[in-house]
Amino acid sequence: MKIAWVSSWPPRACGIATYSQELVSAIRNLGSDVFIISHKDGGVEKEKKVYPVLDNNVCKFDDVLYDTVKEIKPDVVHIQHEYGLYTRGNNDYSAGLLRALFRWHVEANFPIVITYHSVTTTLDRGQRFFTDISLKLINAGIVHEEYQWTNLPLNIGRVPNNVYVIAHGAKEVTPIKNAKKMLGLENKKIVGIIGWWEPNKGIERLVRLWDRMAEKMGDDVYLVVAGDARLGSSGGQITKPKVLKAIERSKYKKRIKVIMGSFRPQRYDHILSAFDLLVLPYSQASQSGNLAHSFALGVPAIVTALEGLKSQIEESEAGVSVPLDNDYELERAIVGLMKNDNLRNHYAQQAKKYVTNEIKWSITAVKHLRIYEYAKREMQKELETRMVDRRVHL
Repeated sequence: MKIAWVSSWPPRACGIATYSQELVSAIRNLGSDVFIISHKDGGVEKEKKVYPVLDNNVCKFDDVLYDTVKEIKPDVVHIQHEYGLYTRGNNDYSAGLLRALFRWHVEANFPIVITYHSVTTTLDRGQRFFTDISLKLINAGIVHEEYQWTNLPLNIGRVPNNVYVIAHGAKEVTPIKNAKKMLGLENKKIVGIIGWWEPNKGIERLVRLWDRMAEKMGDDVYLVVAGDARLGSSGGQITKPKVLKAIERSKYKKRIKVIMGSFRPQRYDHILSAFDLLVLPYSQASQSGNLAHSFALGVPAIVTALEGLKSQIEESEAGVSVPLDNDYELERAIVGLMKNDNLRNHYAQQAKKYVTNEIKWSITAVKHLRIYEYAKREMQKELETRMVDRRVHL
């Protein structure tokens, strides 16, 4: 099967780019031919089957996308959607995709699939319109969590019959040996947070609570804050100085290690492998690639009880969820787990089991191929129906 895959792509430091690279690799391993249509910063020199042609600032964005797909001549087009990836101007809710979707809906003989990475319980008006219209123009939509599928009818005012749930995948990978030593934290216990520094990530909150928690834990327990503000993110540029200021003010700042940067996959795995516990005190999120990666490396997690994060914890049984904005429960969970090696180890084993049995990329890739084949069959039925002569003859 020949697949045209529309997405951001490495070396762009972006969660969707990493997701795409790992899932595409698994799909290719199953024998399918995947061609990447990415933004201009995607792909390295001479990388095969990568078309870095998308430029959000160009008015003919949709024509470039349409023409590139036409050149590839795929059996299926699969778009990875997140708000901001295909935006022209301040925020047009990815309307730059809609013209190409409409043309394919009318003209194409191949199905269109979209994975919606930004689906929350309540969508705003623009998101509702985009989701509703795009679902009418494509053959299959994919979301990562059951709650996303359940809440779609409440947002778009109808029950879509072409949306399917496929969990966010994860690598089967061995934790990096001596990861703590490489960070200069050999024989230490590490509470960690990693990823882009955005207002919704709760990084400043975690640092602010660190003094109270550090007093209740041994001197061998450290906090690692890894990541940076994303270039061009106004929220990130506001968050970064607040985080650094909170660290500087901490009474226990000597037990806080900051690792700045946007990390390549190997460096990311190295840092995450050193964690004994991942903490995601997010105030808003649909799901988290960081959480899936932590499970792959056998790192248990504490998350706030947001839809997708809570469901990932419940399905995996690899950690604890705490009420949103409840500092006492977050602190109690972190201190309690860091003092209980047996329980952390139990959660770590559950995480590895969950990846192996449920969400490893090879399983996820097979599910995607089934969706493609189903979409092709349903589209063929639709095309045949369109050709039926419905005129009444006397």
